[in-house]
Amino acid sequence: MSVVRQTIQDLGYNFTYKVLNASDYGIPQNRQRIYMVCFRKDVDAWDFEFPNPLRLERFVEDVLLDDPVVVATLGVERDDITINKPLIDFYRNKPIRIGTVNKGGQGERIYSKKGVAITLSAYGGGVFAKTGGYLVDDVIRKLHPRECARLMGFPDSYQIASRQNQAYKQFGNSVVIDVIQYIGIQVAKALDPCTQLCLS
Repeated sequence: MSVVRQTIQDLGYNFTYKVLNASDYGIPQNRQRIYMVCFRKDVDAWDFEFPNPLRLERFVEDVLLDDPVVVATLGVERDDITINKPLIDFYRNKPIRIGTVNKGGQGERIYSKKGVAITLSAYGGGVFAKTGGYLVDDVIRKLHPRECARLMGFPDSYQIASRQNQAYKQFGNSVVIDVIQYIGIQVAKALDPCTQLCLS
């Protein structure tokens, strides 16, 4: 990070950064990413502050598709599935691991829909590669690309890649829209104090 900071400063910018988690900004996904905000030094940017965390009010179950036909191919039935905590009736703002398949490595873990999703990935192996496994209506399954889109803050009108594997990569490589929007609002406030009244 020090090299990045110095390079940007040498180019004539002020530099600040912070690690933000999507689950702190309304999206039920545990996705921590570094966000860097830079202002040209000749721009009169007032004190920039990253957005404050929000109360999480949605969980995995709130982004799930309700059409069993659409998700029918995502179910996994294997003899080596182990469920340790099948009856989770409370919500948590982090992933709730309830079981495993095989040895329980990455891509082999099963979570409750009452928590937040694990970090979506563009790559990775295991039977639940890229999305993790979830117990949904007595079915253990991966997430559908549309559910992944929702976990990245994309509206249902957003056009997803037609090939499923490409769609998973599309969202695993993306940034969470909501987080970027909240940062954008803070940038606008820093650039023009008058917008404080409009955006507050």
